[in-house]
Amino acid sequence: MWRGTTTGAYVARMRRGLRAAVWVTVVMLGAACFWSPSPGSRYSEQQRVDLTDDIVVGVWVGHVSGATYTFAADGTFEAVGVPTATFDDTPFRIGGPIGPYRCQGSWRIAQDRHLLVLDVTSIRDERDGQPYAQPRSVTFSATQWVSDPPDDPVKPLTLELGADRMTEK
Repeated sequence: MWRGTTTGAYVARMRRGLRAAVWVTVVMLGAACFWSPSPGSRYSEQQRVDLTDDIVVGVWVGHVSGATYTFAADGTFEAVGVPTATFDDTPFRIGGPIGPYRCQGSWRIAQDRHLLVLDVTSIRDERDGQPYAQPRSVTFSATQWVSDPPDDPVKPLTLELGADRMTEK
């Protein structure tokens, strides 16, 4: 018997085994992607939240920036550690050549009830106390992750602006 025949048969068996392994992998991946293990599988989405004064009043802290906003019941606010990207089109970052800022002003819920508008009346650089040019109004969007079945405990409401989001402290 010629030696090449045995090697050829071995290679053919290896190819069949490899094809079978690839087929099993494809079937398993397809099942994992498209098959739901139960009719009540978990579903989660981010939804807008209608704001009320009771929801807004309190202390809120930015997850990325660490900025702290204190919203009073009389419609005023104070904020510390506010990054420059909150007031201009620079990329979001903590610190930089100017800022973070200390701000105060008034807040209101927009006609579109999931938006919180801050009208800043005073803004100063925290490092040197220098005033900053009067910015435009700043608008945060209120959202919350909602799951089916519901999370326990329920996910917190977030106020989002660009790359930063804040939750109530």
